[in-house]
This record gives sequence, structure tokens and C-alpha cells, in this order.
Amino acid sequence: MAKLRFFLLDITYKVIDGVPFVYLFGRGLDNKQLCVVDDTFRPYFWIVPNNIEEVKKELDRLKENNSIIEYQISNKNYLGEETEAIKVFTNQPKDVPSVRNELKNLDSVKSINEYDIHYINRYLIDKNITPLGLLEAEGDFIESRIKVPVFKAETISKFSEDTFNNLNILAFDIETYNPYGKYLAPEQNPVIMLSFYGKSTANAKHQPGVSPKPFEKVITWKKFKTSNKKIEFVEGEAELIQKFIDTIDMFKPDILVGYFSDGFDLPYIKKRAEKYKLDLNIGLDNSGIEVLKTKTKLTGIVHVDIFKFILKVIGRSFDTESYSLNSVARELLGEGKQDVDIEKLADVWDNKLEDLEKYCDYNLQDSYLTYEICQKMLPNLIELVKMIGLPMFDI
Repeated sequence: MAKLRFFLLDITYKVIDGVPFVYLFGRGLDNKQLCVVDDTFRPYFWIVPNNIEEVKKELDRLKENNSIIEYQISNKNYLGEETEAIKVFTNQPKDVPSVRNELKNLDSVKSINEYDIHYINRYLIDKNITPLGLLEAEGDFIESRIKVPVFKAETISKFSEDTFNNLNILAFDIETYNPYGKYLAPEQNPVIMLSFYGKSTANAKHQPGVSPKPFEKVITWKKFKTSNKKIEFVEGEAELIQKFIDTIDMFKPDILVGYFSDGFDLPYIKKRAEKYKLDLNIGLDNSGIEVLKTKTKLTGIVHVDIFKFILKVIGRSFDTESYSLNSVARELLGEGKQDVDIEKLADVWDNKLEDLEKYCDYNLQDSYLTYEICQKMLPNLIELVKMIGLPMFDI
């Protein structure tokens, strides 16, 4: 059995054949991406009984029905008093609320506790693990279809107080065809430009202490004459979206950052990818973009909508009352967006190819500003992760 030390960046779980597997994505001490898998942790909750014998009878019945795996009786301090409490283990995280609902109205049950702690949060608490911290796992590498090497762990524990600060950040921004101004119609209107900005800490060959060369790229699919090597032309929108996937795979970011990317960029890209039946498998487990009610999640890569962090955490200390990218960048960085009329982009796209380059510059500047704002906010994000103990995506 081998030992592996790694920094934890992202964590999720999947249920495979009825068993929850925890996936811990991070970087090893060689700075290479990896995934550690742990299938040893079972979901549970606590019961404080009025009549412990009656509760045990009910739990034995649930055990026979395979609703729970087992239960253990322990002495616990409950509201300042020593009492016997029962720790109930279930097969899957989803079984916790269903079993709790079966038991909560029994006269023999005084209270049910810790049933509402999310499975991953419970895992982090019980293991005394903080995201971005240095962990040690014992186990062996296994074959897997995941994009990065997979280490099957028998044990995982915190190794030291070290924190991973060398985060590989890639910022992105899109421009869409907008004949109706700010009206969004992802079912109809294509993505016509896509930009990236980053400074790779993972793959770039550079001297220690020297900042790596910026990675700057604008991808578009209407060709015009230019000497700008940062602009790359493709044959159409489908190839542009494929370049989005390929660039993320190549750059290997720890953080993919956008400005209002929860509400616009990523959901828009997903909708357009569906049109071409493209597999948007940018997650490290080959999964796609998961669009939730208020957030957009990737697996193994931390998606940060820095607009949302500014709005909810930092913004009240700003002088500006606007949280537009231009206003925030001018206050934090002392520089702003390129001066173009973005509402004329559709007309330029259709009729004035000679003016498209300045919109490419505008698109790239947005990614650059997003990257720099993220870098400026990163110490705050890291400290909140350390203080609260949740993954950066949840912060």
C-alpha cells in the first residue's frame, strides 16, 4: 500500500452500485492533477430516545428491510445532560431524510439530530479536513476513465496546516450575436467570440519566482485580416465550443473564473453545445456543466463567478454603486473595459468586418479584467475557505 500527499481543491460524491464514493480532486506535491477516491464513509444521523428499547426494535426492523446498515449506542452530552444516543448509518445519503421521516413521529424518539448536514460537509467535518489543505492518503492507484490519475484510498487524513496557494486560474468571457441589444436568446443566437486569459502555474516552464507568460487568446469564426496572433479563427460556432473544451483540457485550471458566468456565460455555452450535440465534458470526471438554480458547477475544477463574490461579500465596501465589470475593475484595478458600443456588435459582425478586431480586443480585455479581479480577491477567498471549512465553490 502506497502513501500519497496532495492538496484538496474540489470534492464531490457519486453513488455507484448503492455505495457512496467520495471524490477528492487536487494536486500532488509534483503539482499534477489527481483524484483520490474513498468509499469507506457511510452517511449517518443521531437519535436521542425517550425509550431506547423501543427505538432499537424499530431500528432492527429497518435493518432487516435494508433501510439502514447498522446502529451504535453511545453516551453523548445532549443539552447539558449525559444521555444514551443512537448513531444510525444508512446506505446512501438520500436514505437519511427518508429514514428520519419514518422515525420522527414515534413516541419513543425524543429528537433526531444532524440529519440535515450535507454528506460532503459531514465527511470534511468528521475527517477534520479543510479544502486547500495538505492531506495524506494510503492506498493504491487504480485504472479509471477519469481524465486524471485516480488513487483508491483506504485511509485519508489531514497531514499538515499547509495551504495550497499556487492556484492555476483561467478566466474566460464570451460575446454573442445580439441583434436585439441586451435581449438574450441562446436558443437562436450563437456565441461569436470566446476569450481566455491566464498565467499557467501548472504547465508553464519558467524560473521559480518569475511570473509565467500570460496565456491570451480570442477565438472567433468570422475571418478578417489581422496581424494579431492572439486571435484564432475557426470554421464555425461548433468548432469554437470545441475549442472551449480543448483549451480547458490543455490549460488544466484549478479555477475557471468568469464575471456573471453563473447567470450568462456557462449556461449560454451549454445551451449552444446542446444545439450541436457536443459533449461538453470539461469536468475532470468527463462530466459536463451542471446548471443549478443559482449556480453553475463543474467537477474537479472550481467554477468561480467573481461577480457573485463581489456582490455578496466585498461590494458593500466599494465606493461605486454599480457592480458592472467596468465599475468594479476601475475601483479595484484602476483600469476598465475597452471603449466600444457592444450593442452594435451584431451589425459589425454582419456588415463591417474591418471593425471586428476591436471587438476581439474588447472580449479579451474582459477576460483579463476578470482574471485580475479574481487574483485580487483570491486571498479573501482562501481565508474564507480556511475559516469556514467549505470548498471554494460553496464559499
